[in-house]
Amino acid sequence: MLARKAGITVMSWGNIKLDKADKTFSLYIRARDGKCKRCGRAGTPNAEGLPVIGLQCSHFWSRRNESTRYDPNNCDALCAGCHFRWGGDYREEYRDFKLKQLGKKDYQTLEILHNTYQKKDRVLALMIATALLESLETQYSPSNL
Repeated sequence: MLARKAGITVMSWGNIKLDKADKTFSLYIRARDGKCKRCGRAGTPNAEGLPVIGLQCSHFWSRRNESTRYDPNNCDALCAGCHFRWGGDYREEYRDFKLKQLGKKDYQTLEILHNTYQKKDRVLALMIATALLESLETQYSPSNL
């Protein structure tokens, strides 16, 4: 109850809390990709014109790991069906996609980062997520739509 009053959503799987940094970063990933990276289903524009409705921010390496939680290379926009698929029995398919997407060197760098401890810093995470989202402003400004 207190988490909800503080604006934090508690997810049902493993009680992962979504704070403002998570929501901002998710919005960035979904706007950056604009469509499901697996099946190509386009996101529907929200009130700001960002094509994010119907998409979810999928983390290849779990959000429980702070060192990759806000890494854009670790995340992809997926529709609910594809997110369920790659988050379940088809992890190897997601791994193959990430290897192809990033290349072997960057995939290995992401894997090393995943195995590196990082202390939680939500203030810094929110600052970075906000800057990433603002970097898309020109792409989705009214003059470019």
